[in-house]
Order: sequence, then C-alpha cells, then structure tokens
Amino acid sequence: MKAIAKTILIRLYLLKVAIGKFFFGISTVVSALESCRNLFVDPLLRAYGASLGGGIHFKGRYFFDNVKGDEDSTNDFSKLSIGSGSVIGKGVFFDLTGEIKLGDQVGIGAKSMLMTHMDLGGMPMASIYPRRVASIRIDDGTFLGAHVVIIPGVHLGSCCVVAAGSVITESFPPYSLIAGVPARLVRTLEPPMA
Repeated sequence: MKAIAKTILIRLYLLKVAIGKFFFGISTVVSALESCRNLFVDPLLRAYGASLGGGIHFKGRYFFDNVKGDEDSTNDFSKLSIGSGSVIGKGVFFDLTGEIKLGDQVGIGAKSMLMTHMDLGGMPMASIYPRRVASIRIDDGTFLGAHVVIIPGVHLGSCCVVAAGSVITESFPPYSLIAGVPARLVRTLEPPMA
C-alpha cells in the first residue's frame, strides 16, 4: 500500500511540474529541483532527459544553470548522466552548458560546483579569455569532498579522492588523492587487492 501511495504522489508531482513547464517552460523544472523533496529528484531528472542509473541517493536542493538561455542549451537535462549507486550531496551546482558524466558509485560532496563553461560575454577581458565549453567526466568510484569546484574539460579517473574545498583545474589519473587551490596530486592511492 505504501508503494502505491508513493507512486501516486510522484505522478501527481510530475503532473504539477509538467503543467508549470507547459505554461512557463523548463525554468519550472529547474526551480522544482531547487526545493523539492528528495523523492522527486530522480523522476524529475529522468522525465526531462537525464540519463540515470539505479540506486542513486540524492540528498536534495540542486542548482542547474544553462539548461536554457545559453547558445549551447538543450532546454532539458540530456547533458547530465549519473551512474548507478552514486551519492549526490545537498546543494550541488550543475552547469549544463557542456556534458557532465558521472560514473557508477561516484560521491559528490555538498555544495560542489561542476562548471562546464567559461564565458566573459562582452567584458573587456573576453578577447584574452574567449568562451570555452568542455565536458566534465568523473569515473567510477571517485569521491569529491564538500565545496569542490571542477572547471571545464576535467576528467577524473576511477577511484580518485578529492579533498574538500579543492579547485580542480586539470585532469587526474585513477587512484589519485587530490587537494588544494589549484588542486595538485598529493599521492597515488594503492588499488585494493583483488
């Protein structure tokens, strides 16, 4: 009986958001993800194009930028892919100008930011720092502590550990322990014995 009630609740919430989207566009879905209960995150993302594995634990309050309004926007969440068994902490910021691909059992700490583009628009420094859009890829088993920032084009290999507050400006191979601003390789971790 509880499962049926949960299914009905999810369907009613999705209907409410769909009606809002019909009248006000994808911004309604983006706003819903900022404040909805954890129960609704997975079905909302799936309904609007994200590729999600099973058993993802969403802790809530997610912020999405450039779902619409940017020249590279798709007006949906199709640029987001999260693998099975991942844990996404509270308040994570996803910039969907480029693709974000998270492998299986990836942990993203609270209030981390995954930035797939840099654009200074019409600012004077734009000629020196032109627009850059690049995907972010985080492979299976990697863990990011809280408040980590990842910039466009970064690829983290499997089973990396990133210290809280780090700013990742370059890619790292599997089993890297990474920390700092900008982040550096602290050491290479030993893979577990088979």
